[in-house]
Amino acid sequence: MTESGWNKTAPRRRNYKRAKRDNGAAPTQDFESSAMNKLSHVTLSAEQQSLRDKVLKFTRDNLGKHDPAVPGKASMFVIEGDAGTGKSVILNSLFNEFQRLASAKGTTSADNGPDVLQGTSNFLVVNHPEMLKLYLRICKQFKYITCSSLERPTSLVNKLTKDKRMADVVIIDEAHLLATSKDAFKKFYGNNHLEELMSLAKVLIVVYDAKQALRMGSYWDDDTENGSSLKSYYDAIPAANKDWHRLKQQFRVAAPDDVLQWIDTISTKGRIPKFPASMKADAAPVTPTFDFKLWDDCGEMYEALRAKNDEMGQCRVLSTYDFPYRLDGRDYFVECGDNFKVRWDRYQPRAVAPWSERQDSFDEVGSVYTIQGFDLNYAAVILGRSIGYNAANDSIELRPELYDDHAGFTKKKNISTPDTVKHKIIMNSINVLLTRGVKGLYVYAYDDALRERLSRSREE
Repeated sequence: MTESGWNKTAPRRRNYKRAKRDNGAAPTQDFESSAMNKLSHVTLSAEQQSLRDKVLKFTRDNLGKHDPAVPGKASMFVIEGDAGTGKSVILNSLFNEFQRLASAKGTTSADNGPDVLQGTSNFLVVNHPEMLKLYLRICKQFKYITCSSLERPTSLVNKLTKDKRMADVVIIDEAHLLATSKDAFKKFYGNNHLEELMSLAKVLIVVYDAKQALRMGSYWDDDTENGSSLKSYYDAIPAANKDWHRLKQQFRVAAPDDVLQWIDTISTKGRIPKFPASMKADAAPVTPTFDFKLWDDCGEMYEALRAKNDEMGQCRVLSTYDFPYRLDGRDYFVECGDNFKVRWDRYQPRAVAPWSERQDSFDEVGSVYTIQGFDLNYAAVILGRSIGYNAANDSIELRPELYDDHAGFTKKKNISTPDTVKHKIIMNSINVLLTRGVKGLYVYAYDDALRERLSRSREE
């Protein structure tokens, strides 16, 4: 096996090696801070600015009337939205403002009294190691945000419990990743991260997308009795102490509406979508400009993606968790057809840059865990072995027995219908992967029948 990952019989191997040698270090230097810039140096839209102001007012109002004699009665503001609707951008702007006000001196409120946020103890938590790395890098750019205010949820719960104190404001990014059951291996001994944080904070700002729950141990679902329901916690809070806002505008995937509809149809409904009319060869140019292609050859897709990566950086191959992978220090590979064999992303907990921005990661295939929460310029997505085709229903057919994320499928006591949850997790993973590309999306189906059906859709 060569370093490039290509099968030795691939006729394009020589060109690939030359491109790799000429690529140099420039893309890493040019795009090293891309994810940071997207979160920390962006102008909020009118909707985002209005929501930011609304959350600030909500926080001030509820901090001012919090009764310390009544523990476990946190106020809650939920910001819900699909992938790419700008949830984390608002969150970052909010937390910077919270920390600025917390450290301010003098009279800063409308009535010339001290702002209720002055002197507050606030935290931003995310249960995602790659995202936490990003926030730790971002905090160095801001005078008011310290590394000690950024935590994984288990660490914050254990810290506050040990110190016998409460936080004032806790912002939870990617709340759909919070544990919904005990996890002794990760030193979480409670029943639910959110439940614990509600007893340890006065105000919670919860950023949430139910379509991104990917494991039985952190499974959120308001429509079944599996895992936990965010709505059930929200409904238990008095009306005056809660609010819920849903973001709708898409900011990440700069694609025409029919491409967004294609993604939604296959990843949330499981139906075979109509090929986007705007992407057909004879279609008139549309705005926004977006590159969408279905591929019959995975190796050819990879070669085309390399050209895009040489041009703009941050173009990566992603796959559903359908090929063996173990954390034992060895390399494992994703194989499709006779000319694509590329290793899974290597586990590098000490790497500073996100996987999507490291130069060497083009020679790897990323998973949902690697890429969740991050953007790419182009995403080339492999729909793997667990995703087949049902001709009778003209829909995708899931095969959970071929999905290789055994840890994600570990059954918990609060999972009553595991087969239902397995199907939902796979569908959620498809949605996460298909919503990563800002400028382009390439798709290859491993299953022959599904690949042929998608190919046929281009001519319909």
